[in-house]
Amino acid sequence: MMGKPFTVYLIRHAESENNARPVYDRVCDPSITARGRIQSQHLAQWMKTMSLDVLVASPFRRTLQTAQAILDQRDRRTEVWHDIFESGGCFHGHDEASFTGAPGLSRVEIEASLSCELVIDPEIGAEGWWRGQPREQAEQTRARAAKVAQRLISTFDGTGVSVGLVVHADFIRELLSVMLDQVLSMDAVGPIANTSVTTLQFSGAWRLECLNSVTHMPQRLFSLRES
Repeated sequence: MMGKPFTVYLIRHAESENNARPVYDRVCDPSITARGRIQSQHLAQWMKTMSLDVLVASPFRRTLQTAQAILDQRDRRTEVWHDIFESGGCFHGHDEASFTGAPGLSRVEIEASLSCELVIDPEIGAEGWWRGQPREQAEQTRARAAKVAQRLISTFDGTGVSVGLVVHADFIRELLSVMLDQVLSMDAVGPIANTSVTTLQFSGAWRLECLNSVTHMPQRLFSLRES
């Protein structure tokens, strides 16, 4: 007998300081902006009405801050996965000539950033989650997205749970390309808005239920810059 289908909410983080800055003025791990904090509050209020069993966040500061807003409204099992970070990883610089790897937040810093009991992937340690590695290449991002999609299935298939992934615009695109291969053309999908929610259900195959929803906040709060 097949188990119950599970649901995944792909949630883009709230507006970050990098989203509001020119490329030359960006940093490796920005916080969310004042508008981002308001966006995340609207998101959290809206998600109170939804089924949510597990919250999973990327180890970047902006995703952790967005996740905390959700946790302020409802305490849920919370995990930090090392493999759902934004395309490229954590790095300094603004072009190929200047890219250098940054450490990323350490395990202790991640624990301090979320006021809840956490399950943190063992790959994240004292040296930071990225550990100064070179910038990730496009083919590496695609391979990682395929592994994450499989990780979701192997972890949650048949459980019937609802899982929120607080992640990043470019990585959401990569995941959708894997999950909905031959079904959805990403060329036809517009910008992934800050705090937008894309909903999928898995029962033997992925099914898209909602794409890039921003019904939880007023139009004046929309921000669409993806990089």
